[in-house]
Amino acid sequence: MNEGHQQEPVTAFDQLAREEQEPATHLIGHFDYINTSGRPEAASVRALIDRWLADYPGSHRLEMIQRLRSRDDVLHSSSLFELMLHALLLRQGFVVTEIEPELPNGRSPDFLVEAPNGTRFYLEATIVLGMNNAAAGADRRMREAIQAIDEVQSPDFFLHLHTQGTPLQPIAVGRLRRAVQRFVDSLEYEQVISNNDSGLATLPTWRHEEHGAHFTIRAVPKNTRRSGGRAIGGRMLPGGVIHPDVAIRSAVVGKAGRYGEIDIPLVVAVNALEQYAGIDDAVDALFGTSAVIVREDFETEFGRNFNGAWYGPAGPINTKCSAVLFIERLSAWSVAQRSFHLFINPWARYPIGEISLGVDVHEVTDGRLRARSGQALKTIFGLPENWPE
Repeated sequence: MNEGHQQEPVTAFDQLAREEQEPATHLIGHFDYINTSGRPEAASVRALIDRWLADYPGSHRLEMIQRLRSRDDVLHSSSLFELMLHALLLRQGFVVTEIEPELPNGRSPDFLVEAPNGTRFYLEATIVLGMNNAAAGADRRMREAIQAIDEVQSPDFFLHLHTQGTPLQPIAVGRLRRAVQRFVDSLEYEQVISNNDSGLATLPTWRHEEHGAHFTIRAVPKNTRRSGGRAIGGRMLPGGVIHPDVAIRSAVVGKAGRYGEIDIPLVVAVNALEQYAGIDDAVDALFGTSAVIVREDFETEFGRNFNGAWYGPAGPINTKCSAVLFIERLSAWSVAQRSFHLFINPWARYPIGEISLGVDVHEVTDGRLRARSGQALKTIFGLPENWPE
C-alpha cells in the first residue's frame, strides 16, 4: 500500500472552472446547469448530491452517476429522487438490504428495505409529470421558442410574454428571434415612457401565431437602461383546468399492479412535479375525489367518489400497495423547502405498521383521515434555513 495515497472523492460532477452566474436558460438540462453553474447555491447542491452518493452502495454507484448525468431531464429527476430516498432511509436508521431485488415475475422495485423495528418492505419510486409524450414534445417546442425570445437584445425594455396554445410542429426559432428583435429595435424609449400611463394596455405590442401557438409580447420600459441580461421580464401562463390527482392516481395504480404476487408490504414513493400538485391532490388520488352527497330528503353531506387508487365502486382495490410516500415538486434545489407525507392504506393486504421515517403520517382512524406531523427534509438532512443560499 502506498504511503499517503488518498481515495478519490465520490462525485457526479466534472472538475472545471465555473464562472456562469446567470439563472438557467429555458433549454439547458437540469444536470448540465447544476454541473456548470458558478453560483454558490449550485455548489451547495453539488455538495449535497455528492454526500448522498458517498453513502450509495459502491456496486451500484457508477450506474447511479451515469443516470444522474443524463441530459434527459426525466431520467435525471427520477434518479435523483431514488438517490434522495436512499439517503433518507439511511438517515432515519433504515437498512437498504438490496437494490433492485428481482421478484418472481422478473421485475425489480428500487429497494428492499428493513425498518428499525424489523419490518421489511419494498420501496418503488416514481415521478409524476402530468403530461404524456405528445404534451412533452409540445412543451419542448414551446421552451425552444421562449428561449429564442429571451435571447433578443433588449437594453431598454423588458419583454412581457403571454403564450396561448401549444405548437403542434417545431417553430422556426431563428425567424421568430429576428422578428422580435426588429420589433424591439423599432421602439423609441422616451416615446414609450411618455405614452405609458395606463399599464400594459398602452404598451407597444407584438403578436405572432405559428403552428397553433400564440405569442403576445408587450415592451415594458426598464427603470435602468442596460445591455445584457435576459429579455423576458415577465410571463403570463395560459389558463386552463388541471387535474394533478389523475396523474398521481395513474402512477400509484401502475406501480401497485407491477410486481405480481408479493408477500411483504409495498411502499410507492411519488414525486409529483406538476406545477400545481399538492397534498389535497394526493388525498383525492388515493381515496377518491371530493363529492357532495344529496339524499332523498335533500340533506347533504361531504363524501368521496369511488375513483381512488385504493377505493373503487366495488370497494378496496390495489391492496398490494401498503402506503404511498408523497412529495410535490422535489428537485435538487428545493430539498430544504419540502416535506414528505406518508399515506397508510387502511385496506392493505400487508399492513406497513408503524415505520419511523420521521415524516408527516396520514392514517384513517375512526373513519376519518388524520395527520401526524413529522420533520421537514431540511431538519432530517441538517440543512440551513435558507439552503441552498
